Amino acid sequence: MRSKTFALTLAAILPLFAGCSPREDTAEEAAPAATGEPAAVASPNGAASTDAGAMSAVPDTTGGPPAGTPTVAPPTGAPGTVLASQETNWSGVVVEVTEFLRKGNTLTAKLRVRNQGGAKAEPDFYFSQMYVMDPAGGKKYEVLKDEAGNYIGGVRSGWRDRWYDTLEPGQSALVWMKFPAPPPEVRVVTLQIPNTPPFDDLAIQDS
Repeated sequence: MRSKTFALTLAAILPLFAGCSPREDTAEEAAPAATGEPAAVASPNGAASTDAGAMSAVPDTTGGPPAGTPTVAPPTGAPGTVLASQETNWSGVVVEVTEFLRKGNTLTAKLRVRNQGGAKAEPDFYFSQMYVMDPAGGKKYEVLKDEAGNYIGGVRSGWRDRWYDTLEPGQSALVWMKFPAPPPEVRVVTLQIPNTPPFDDLAIQDS
């Protein structure tokens, strides 16, 4: 009797299990839903950003100036500048004024003496023969001296009042001297050095 009851119960339950099967993931569940939003990408700091903004968010790390930035030219009087040039009475020798700077109460002149000839030259300057002339004011400014009477300039070693040198072809030398500074309103003067035509209309540089 028990066997018959068990068999009937089992027969009633089996149809219920027959309609059940293991759950299968569908392709729609495996893939992300199509929402129309752009896919997210990682930004340099690890945060998510969209494709549309990913490229613009990357900073420029080249370190150069932006395109189109103008190049700034060196100021007047930069190293290598020649303010004025004159031929001299020494064959092949040229004198170039490379600085003519007023600072405070002094005016400093720097000259480059170049031998561009084909033979040796011996230029010779006496500082007593050098001066600055203000043509408009009619005033002459001579090379300054120190308390011992030595000229303030690039004198030859062992001399108090003179510069000279021996220059082979292609060689050059630098000479400098200091004058009293003309008043600030004086902007253009004449520089006179030995055996050389005057440097007229020479503009004064102000520091």
